[in-house]
Amino acid sequence: MTTSDHQWGLSNPGPESLLVWLEPWCDEFEVPARSTITLKAPGGFEEGTPGEVEWTPENLVIWGNGPTVEVFIDGVHHESGSAVIPIPDGLTKKMLNVVFAEQPTARLGGAPSAVIDWPSRWRRVRRILGL
Repeated sequence: MTTSDHQWGLSNPGPESLLVWLEPWCDEFEVPARSTITLKAPGGFEEGTPGEVEWTPENLVIWGNGPTVEVFIDGVHHESGSAVIPIPDGLTKKMLNVVFAEQPTARLGGAPSAVIDWPSRWRRVRRILGL
């Protein structure tokens, strides 16, 4: 870690392990009871936090806002895509929710999204032809 690196941590007081999803990399980490997960980003995190944090009934979802994020659990480095694959420019949480709209378990936090019901091509043709 260089002097410009910053870190953010979260402790799991227990009694059960905590499942942490790190998005947009789809990385998943199990944090045992009475353990700490630490996220480190080169150059630091915007506004001192790794990004948006949201709770779901099954896990904690963290949206990384650093270009890459290294993950440590109790000081032990964990291999992950987030450590080596930079976030593509312009990728947002909203964009991922749109991409995975038909897969609620794959969406961030499994949150429901508004489904746009476009008319079928045949219905549009019939309307144009007045049928």
